[in-house]
Amino acid sequence: MRGSVTDVSGGGLGCILAEDGNEVYFENSGTNGCNVDDLRVGHWVEFELQHGHEHLRAVNIKRLRRDIEQHSEAPQPFG
Repeated sequence: MRGSVTDVSGGGLGCILAEDGNEVYFENSGTNGCNVDDLRVGHWVEFELQHGHEHLRAVNIKRLRRDIEQHSEAPQPFG
């Protein structure tokens, strides 16, 4: 699943607005090779959903790079 980071807090938590319109939270432990501190509001990410204690949460988060053109192919992995 893909989405855009909508919030990042200093406590190692954040939120992603998924392409399907649902907002899911993430924890620093759910990032895959990147730290929450590396994510900023507006960054596009790819992630998997996992059942948390009360809600779905994003895990295996990977930052994506989007082409500038509107009609580009799917986002490419960042880095």
